[in-house]
Amino acid sequence: MGRLVLRAYGRVVAVDAPDDALTIVRTRLPETYTSDDGRPDREWRLRRESSGMWMAYDEDGVGGGADIADGVEILLSSLELWVAEHARDRIFVHAGCAVHDGHAIVVPGRTMSGKSSLTAALVRAGATYFSDEFAVLDRRGRVHPYPRPMSIRPYDGSARDRVSVDRIGGRVGSGSARVGLVAHLRYDGQTGWCVEDLSPGRAALALIDNTVAARSRPRAMLNAVGHATSSGGAVAGTRGDADEAAHRLLERLADVVSDGASAV
Repeated sequence: MGRLVLRAYGRVVAVDAPDDALTIVRTRLPETYTSDDGRPDREWRLRRESSGMWMAYDEDGVGGGADIADGVEILLSSLELWVAEHARDRIFVHAGCAVHDGHAIVVPGRTMSGKSSLTAALVRAGATYFSDEFAVLDRRGRVHPYPRPMSIRPYDGSARDRVSVDRIGGRVGSGSARVGLVAHLRYDGQTGWCVEDLSPGRAALALIDNTVAARSRPRAMLNAVGHATSSGGAVAGTRGDADEAAHRLLERLADVVSDGASAV
């Protein structure tokens, strides 16, 4: 067994697990998690039970998987969500995020909403990868990278695959970006592209509905989300093919940025 202590977003977490599991943990988490020697705020452990199941535990109990990779995924799902809930000076929104010409497209949505597929399509279309799971907002409403390996899940719901962004010809962004477009979309292969424009208020509601700390830190959330949606555009509706939707979103972003420049 080994131990890994990491600091991220003002919190310190620890994982006790076999060395090969810790290797997976380090490759799976984004670079914003750095090694630390501080006292952990919360701890997780992974071990193989007599049944053969790889069980992940924290203070409340987590769950298990049939093999070590599944066990690590379950552990990290709990760990990342806890960090997102308790992060200092950052608000985490369940969303994909890619940046083009300095402006972010934020795709809010929970698991199975298709946000990872759409984020990957945006990257293939030339946008810079920020995240396929969390849009991390600061108090000014600017979004920061959370560049973990992309999680691509087929539409039939079968097992997802972790993919490095460079494998699809993309690159990871750095720094922060202003939110240019919120795209609250769900996949509908029959209806395809069918969207409506959203007001800033409705765009904020789309982000609030997907904010991890919406109940525990409402004041910080409202401040960050309010700034994030104050000057960009927003659409909601359905989309079909991810690559087609990505090109439409980039066109819409260009229009938003152009209109904003004209208004200055």
